[in-house]
Amino acid sequence: QMLRRLLPSGAEPLWRDPSGGVQLAEVHTASSWIGHKISTLQEETGVRVAFLTRLGEAMLPTSQTVLQEGDLVHVMMRTDDIEKVEAAFAEGPDGGGI
Repeated sequence: QMLRRLLPSGAEPLWRDPSGGVQLAEVHTASSWIGHKISTLQEETGVRVAFLTRLGEAMLPTSQTVLQEGDLVHVMMRTDDIEKVEAAFAEGPDGGGI
């Protein structure tokens, strides 16, 4: 986890469904997302936040959960959308989404 925080290099696939169409990935999130609700992140990026890792502990966020500094965001997304998702997470809120 520490290395991924120091050297974010895009989405890190953690799981793929057998067809390869959907994947679970840890996506680097721009600091401009800090303080925004998970619901905003999901609406603007088109992904489903599966869970967060906060202070080393996994948690299931609600739509009202607010992103904090150091949160690792794990999302479910269509495999074909990975580049668009990475761009939307890097641009921050109101960056256009996908």
